[in-house]
Amino acid sequence: MAPTPTLETLLKERVDALIGDDLRAIEAEIRRALDSPVGLIQCMGGYVAGAGGKRLRPILLLLAARLAGYRAARGVRLGCVVELLHTATLIHDDVVDQAPLRRGRPSANARWGDDASVLVGDHLYSKSFAMLVHDNDRGVMETLARATVSMTEAEVFQLELKRTGTATEADYLRIITQKTASFISACCRIGGLLGRLEGGQLEALTRYGLDVGVAFQISDDSLDFVADPDRLGKAIGADLREGKRTLPLIAALERAAPEERARVRGLLQNGALPPAEVEEIRQLVVKHAGVDYALERAHNYASAAKADLAPFPPSEEREVLALVAEFVVDRDR
Repeated sequence: MAPTPTLETLLKERVDALIGDDLRAIEAEIRRALDSPVGLIQCMGGYVAGAGGKRLRPILLLLAARLAGYRAARGVRLGCVVELLHTATLIHDDVVDQAPLRRGRPSANARWGDDASVLVGDHLYSKSFAMLVHDNDRGVMETLARATVSMTEAEVFQLELKRTGTATEADYLRIITQKTASFISACCRIGGLLGRLEGGQLEALTRYGLDVGVAFQISDDSLDFVADPDRLGKAIGADLREGKRTLPLIAALERAAPEERARVRGLLQNGALPPAEVEEIRQLVVKHAGVDYALERAHNYASAAKADLAPFPPSEEREVLALVAEFVVDRDR
């Protein structure tokens, strides 16, 4: 008897059947977009963009477009745009966080330095917006402009909180909604705009993206405490080392004894944490079920995302979008 396929395998098969050709066309478009007479742009851009990411954002854009009845070439062009934008944010994030690894390999800043990383990230931002101008759709441009403003504001707010050493659950949700979910939501909305959706269905797709984005980020932050580091592609506790206060830690500190809270806050204020102290905090988060609390919240957002699809009639695209909502919280990396 054949083993039951995992959710990840099932999702990959159904995504490939629906939009596999378009995803392969996006990969080719990304390679063309990274072509440059400046060797470092080509080298760094190809290294980061080709590092084996999930391509979640172009996948959602294409699925949303198909749900809205659109199947033409602009989906490939705009899928490339959002992936280039996403790649630029990853490069800049790694510089800010001084992250040594990205997807199990040395990060761009670790390999080429902060100066080159900032400049190549800027180039990818510029390239993506040049492609947007060529596409020349005001609604799409406004959608991505709002999302990128929201993302950068959240980055600065996160830095502000890191410096003060405080963060509530509300603060955390504000950051991930603006930083991660707003961009994923924009990708879904763009798909709807390609299909000329209006009113309730367009807003439903936009909400779906927001809920999936929040669920995705909470799950991602939870994996930082419990995942297999080889599958995760970075060391466990990387967020702690970078001074980030994510939902599992925030929830655990709410439940911890006063002396435990004081101990953890003292450690986090000391800056770079040695491995033993990272493990001490990780164990406290596990002890007080911080990850369990966070994953429950992630599942709630995933359920809300599936409910957001109710205005659409049953279809293969709707089913796969619902599977995406399940996958982002049930994955192990």
